[in-house]
Amino acid sequence: MANILVLDKDPLFIHQINRLADSKAYDFTYVNTPRQLFDQLAKGMFPVLMLDLGILGAQAVQVVRQIKTNVHYKETDIILLTKNRESSSLADCLQAGACDFITKPTRNLVLHARIKSIVRSQVYQYEIEEKRRLLENKTQKLADVSQVLKQQTSDLQQVNRNILNSIEYASNIQAAVLPHPEEIKKSLPDSFIFFKPRDIVSGDFYWFREVGDKIVVAAIDCTGHGVPGAFLAILGDSVLSRIIHYHQILHADEILNEIHVNIQRTLRQNETTSYDGMDMALCVIDKTNKKIQFAGAHNPLVYVQDGELCQIKGDKVAVGGAQWDWEKGPRVFKKHEIDYANSQSLSLYMFSDGYQDQFGGKKIKKFQRKNFRNLLHSVHDQPAAEQKRVLDQTLTDWINEGNQEQVDDILVIGVKL
Repeated sequence: MANILVLDKDPLFIHQINRLADSKAYDFTYVNTPRQLFDQLAKGMFPVLMLDLGILGAQAVQVVRQIKTNVHYKETDIILLTKNRESSSLADCLQAGACDFITKPTRNLVLHARIKSIVRSQVYQYEIEEKRRLLENKTQKLADVSQVLKQQTSDLQQVNRNILNSIEYASNIQAAVLPHPEEIKKSLPDSFIFFKPRDIVSGDFYWFREVGDKIVVAAIDCTGHGVPGAFLAILGDSVLSRIIHYHQILHADEILNEIHVNIQRTLRQNETTSYDGMDMALCVIDKTNKKIQFAGAHNPLVYVQDGELCQIKGDKVAVGGAQWDWEKGPRVFKKHEIDYANSQSLSLYMFSDGYQDQFGGKKIKKFQRKNFRNLLHSVHDQPAAEQKRVLDQTLTDWINEGNQEQVDDILVIGVKL
């Protein structure tokens, strides 16, 4: 049972809270003043605080900072209750360490979902933090090995072999996390995954899940590549699984919104200078109703419908990074829909920027997005296996012609409906 401390006098809101308490999943304690709030905090532990901004008044920011600087409550999630989501006090409190806010009045279902999400995220955050510590330990071990290399040059070859074996083993773990292409083909028979990590392990990754009559598929490009990118990729896979599997969120825009909040909270990006994140393109395919939802963080969706090449641009922000935009407010991603009920053919393409940014050719230039889109258009009516072969061969020829090395992870997903 989760202990939640509530600072509020609104009878209607307290009545809503009491209805949640009947579920036996939460134990609510109510206070009316900031002084009573701190008295309760001195008596027991509350992993979640719900604080009404109207009661806190001018001391709202000071109260939030005082709680977050307390060694016993620095991990506590503070949810602000407000009637004005545009207030400067709300923005200042979020900057000071509050993790979320609820605008009153709100529906019972929305209130329950928000509280449930916060409580569950604390459990998930603890699990991810444990995994993160394990990864940091491994990173430290790699640093120790690097020092040994400097001191014992005679052992360089053997040590390098050990490091390579470790990364290759990590690539096996990453491959096990990724969905198998054959699993995807069971739901999307005419599809392909063109995936070329630059450094054995990859910061690019793809995600797939079939839930009921809907299919969620995404192409994700994490900050960096190699080992750092792979760390973020593991986090991204975990966050997506929770959002889709546990929370059953199946709207493309809401999925990206939730990923952003989870990554921002997990990496403590309101408290640190970490602004790592992910660019991504995500589709929710409803094969029953012949509709597709798309939402993108920087990355677009390119599709060919009845022979016509089309593109839907992603929003010009990543998932992860700063929680609050002082000009636009909280980050919100847009949902786009494609109806293909009356289409003869539809081919979808999601990808990272690795293919179009690859240097090569006689003049040692980037492949460029225009050439990449034209290439997709030229192969869209081919079987999936042939499309993948052409993409691979074209990229190989481009790199070899310029005598270049692969500069980034490369990922292209193609789906023909």
